[in-house]
Amino acid sequence: MVLPSWSIGGAVVNGTGGRWALGTLILTHLIAYNETGGPGTMISMAIAAVFAIFSGVCKSSVKSLQIYYIRTTHRADFFCLFLSKWMDILALFSACAVLVRTLSSSLDAMTGGLARMYILGRNSPANEPWPDVIGVVVIFLLSGMFMLGLENTKIFSFLMVSGVMALTTVIGVVAGLRGNFELFTSEAILPKGVVGLLSGAALASFSFSNDLLNGNYCKRLLGLAVILAVLLSNELIGACLTAVIKFSASHDYEAVPMLSILENKDFHKAIAAVACLLVLTCSGALLELFPEMFYQIVQLATSDWKILAKQIGYENRDSGSPILAVFTGGSLCAMLAFACPMENLTYILAASHLMAAFLRAFYLLYIPFRPQYMEQQNESSLAYSRLNTTPKPVPSQSTSMKSKKSVWFFRKPSTASLAHHMLPNNRANKNGSREEHEREWLLLGEPPSPKAPDSPPNVESTILSDQVSDIECIALAKPENTDSDEDSSTDIDAIVDEYRQKVKVSAAGPLDNNTLRLPSAGSWKLTMVFIALILTGSVLTSLGLMVWETNAIIVGVNLVFIPSAILMLFPKYDQTTSTTPATLTCTVALLGSAILYSASFLQSWPALLLWFVAGLFLFIRCDTWCCLCLERPPSTQTLIASVSGTRTTIRLPRPPKGSIIPSRIAGHS
Repeated sequence: MVLPSWSIGGAVVNGTGGRWALGTLILTHLIAYNETGGPGTMISMAIAAVFAIFSGVCKSSVKSLQIYYIRTTHRADFFCLFLSKWMDILALFSACAVLVRTLSSSLDAMTGGLARMYILGRNSPANEPWPDVIGVVVIFLLSGMFMLGLENTKIFSFLMVSGVMALTTVIGVVAGLRGNFELFTSEAILPKGVVGLLSGAALASFSFSNDLLNGNYCKRLLGLAVILAVLLSNELIGACLTAVIKFSASHDYEAVPMLSILENKDFHKAIAAVACLLVLTCSGALLELFPEMFYQIVQLATSDWKILAKQIGYENRDSGSPILAVFTGGSLCAMLAFACPMENLTYILAASHLMAAFLRAFYLLYIPFRPQYMEQQNESSLAYSRLNTTPKPVPSQSTSMKSKKSVWFFRKPSTASLAHHMLPNNRANKNGSREEHEREWLLLGEPPSPKAPDSPPNVESTILSDQVSDIECIALAKPENTDSDEDSSTDIDAIVDEYRQKVKVSAAGPLDNNTLRLPSAGSWKLTMVFIALILTGSVLTSLGLMVWETNAIIVGVNLVFIPSAILMLFPKYDQTTSTTPATLTCTVALLGSAILYSASFLQSWPALLLWFVAGLFLFIRCDTWCCLCLERPPSTQTLIASVSGTRTTIRLPRPPKGSIIPSRIAGHS
């Protein structure tokens, strides 16, 4: 199923409009009414927009990664990326539940509060209804429509945008008619202190999409413009709410502040109309966020992730919808909307979104400094032997099959880009198969076979050490003036001399230490120490802001930025990968997510812990029984059968955990 999207030049990705509607009409009102007041809301929105820019740069870099390659080589990296996606799914669950809660209260307000009484058979609080039967019915209806093939179109997006603009106009009119603009000077900026300001920024962070800063330079500029437009609309709502609401830290939590504002300002006749607009807007936002949610579930069942069973991604032949993923996502959203109050849902939404950003920033912070290959000290990574020049006996059928199988399994685990060779194919004689094996040995067996004693002393050979990361073997031209009658007397030394003249072997790696510095095992160990200091400083800064301890804040900030500045001097791989963000960008995103997460930790940690344990069990099951990602080929592979019956082998020791060994041996099949 192809996700529908409403884009402007391809930069406004699917779900951006739903996040904007959720942030402008729900999260902004909740922050102003329950967290920090109108002036604090405006400051919180600015902090959330700055954080969204840094986290968006990190997420755009993660999108360019090869998940399949990471899954088969680095289990720790894959687990970190999986947890970030897992937390994104929880954030989408919570966002859909928040929209459904608001929609349920709006439907009840349209009937004057009679709908809930008719359904439950009793009166219930208008603010936080429980159980929310209307919300569960709405989610099941929406899930059924998506199972039948419902797709979001531009009409729904247009209706959602129209609803947001109409409701913004209503708030502006109420502020102009009944607002008190003296509250701009008399209202406290931080009525709940720094904690309230940070909690407001944490709740507002979801309204800014992290997928906007992806693509080329023009698309990133357009995505930045979209973030600024969302910030401007939220600031306008915050300014109107400042003139309408007088913040009080002692009032009860208000789930739908807009309806309460209309009632307090004596706009009773407009409540039903505003409730209809809220239903329309929330429905349009659901039509964007709900498909994004079950699309994330489908991604976990693809060949890149292999976390969930592939049956989850089954698409109905008639509707084209992944019905199992829709049913699973709808059921989980219904449970959240049924049981969780609005206050808990918003904090779970903020905490899961921030935790996903934290994990992505942490991954991108350390990955450029880790060496792709860590040298083995006690064991050589390559062993070779010279071929015999005597005629080779005809191998038996079983020997031939075993040799082919060994060559196949030797080449199978290669996932990096292999070198492409152009071998001369104008030799056709009775000894062609032997020469083909010899040619394979010359190209496969880097370094080339040892030169004979009578070889000239100036013969150049490229000897690969364990520190070389990538090898590209390029055959520039095929041999000329080759006589097929003389091929029978050509031995391995003549072929060595021929390929020495015709083939140029270039090694891409740390051959010139003056121009390129690559990470080593020693620099990686020191990098781990500095990254641990950065994490410690982030936690210390967060705790200092929560209790407002100046000394802890100063020490924490120093522990974050001083090691980050030192890490910029370390050798890393960002010289060759332009998609990797700068170390300072990852550090700021890491620190910002840690600070904002600490403001929503107390109200959300049980839900996040439960969700983390569920994801951990899924990951362990996938790692052990499902996809068998840890299965590796044997360390010894048979390449060519020699005359004496022994086999020439290349021994590849098992790589250390967490290291990447690129393909350094390429063959011609």
